[in-house]
Amino acid sequence: MRLGLHDVGKAINVILYVTRIYKTRQSPNARTCYHVTTEMENSSGIGRKKRTDLTLVSLIGMPEEKQLRLSEDSRATPEWINPEYFKGLLQKCTNDLTIEVQAVRVKYALPKGENFASVIYRAQVVYRRSGEPVTTCSYILKGLAESPVAREKLGEYDVHGKEMDVYQLVIPELMHLMKSVGEISELYPDALCVDRSHEMIILNDVLQKGFVMVDRTKGLDAVHTKMSLKAMAKLHAGSLKLVERFPTIFDRYTTGMMNRKTDAFHLFFQSTYDALTDEIYSWNPEWHYYANKLTKLRPHYLEQGMTVFDNDSADELRVFVHGDFWVNNLMFKYDAKGIPIDMLVLDFQYCCYGSPAIDLCYFFFTSSCDEIRQNSFDEYMQYYYCQLAKYVKKLNCSIRFPTLHQFQQQIMKKMFYSVHSSIVALPLHLNVLAEDADLETLLAGDERSRRFKRAIMTNVNYQKIIKGLLPTFDRKGLLDKLD
Repeated sequence: MRLGLHDVGKAINVILYVTRIYKTRQSPNARTCYHVTTEMENSSGIGRKKRTDLTLVSLIGMPEEKQLRLSEDSRATPEWINPEYFKGLLQKCTNDLTIEVQAVRVKYALPKGENFASVIYRAQVVYRRSGEPVTTCSYILKGLAESPVAREKLGEYDVHGKEMDVYQLVIPELMHLMKSVGEISELYPDALCVDRSHEMIILNDVLQKGFVMVDRTKGLDAVHTKMSLKAMAKLHAGSLKLVERFPTIFDRYTTGMMNRKTDAFHLFFQSTYDALTDEIYSWNPEWHYYANKLTKLRPHYLEQGMTVFDNDSADELRVFVHGDFWVNNLMFKYDAKGIPIDMLVLDFQYCCYGSPAIDLCYFFFTSSCDEIRQNSFDEYMQYYYCQLAKYVKKLNCSIRFPTLHQFQQQIMKKMFYSVHSSIVALPLHLNVLAEDADLETLLAGDERSRRFKRAIMTNVNYQKIIKGLLPTFDRKGLLDKLD
């Protein structure tokens, strides 16, 4: 099925004259970005210059150690991602049978340890249309993780099937809604198509549009955090309107990160929780109070996590939840002064229909910088609420919208997810160890898995954060059995 087709073969009535490469810095977060300046000559012979992103550079926005890991990546890529495959794909998607693909260069888009649930390739495609110059375009191909264990466990969540459906059925509707009320942000990547036969989502490479990743280990400042919450509010508000128009549109999205339909991740969650408890017992005795709390809570931990995903009250807000809304699934675009001006939300594998608290707690406690994380939860929840209210009004949603006080009560009811996010997700997000950083290690219960989880708990940055959060969670009663 064709989606939001980007006109990859748009005619360029120019003659390439000479190309020069130079470096710029897009923002403090974006690292060094390479561009090309191409001097061109149009049909009248008048020279002009055009600046475009250099499509062969795939390391934009990555810390240096990740660039090195990716440049040294020797993993083989699928043989079927070749010129013949892209010839058929582009001909079908553009309805142009004159397209001939001359070359395809395929590499992994992310180094090991940066994405556990998917395999992501970047393909540089050199092709030509009849009567037009040779064109080079970059595409992202996203498929299910490669290992048999990962495929089995992720299959219980139907992560890839859900995401393919989202790109085909949900995102086009969400984008249409936002454009109908004057929103010009891109919001989500532009999908060229969904290839069901190969279980691949083919996306136009947003690096060419200037979107970059930020360093997941640093945490987002106030500007980035508020921009992200605004994007979240647009997603959630749009989903409220979609339910009015198509009441069953989200019925199939029932397998969020913690749910009652599968226990595929339970060992991973519990063993990571245990690793932190053991680590705290190795700290000074004054911290053993919290280790004892976690030990006492352990029999109830998974149940309290699953309760967050229960839709147990018809009077509470229910939205299309992204489910994995954190810094690695966000990309930002910057102006010449390094100020973020736009952003994209990626990766819908753990989406579900439920409380906005799922996305809010997960994002806030895994992705904001620590000063915001430790001190400003209520402030940023109010900011999200105001953004959600604004877009609900813009979209003319007919739901009974909660007051701020009612909304805060709903968030507090689901706030145990902040504990889960801080204990299980955050140490992985801050991890800098590449060895054993794969889904098989996370899901296993063997010594290699236990060693890896113990190692991520010794991260000095993580320990500083969790030492600030544990007293806060305790004061809110979140380290106790909740019922």
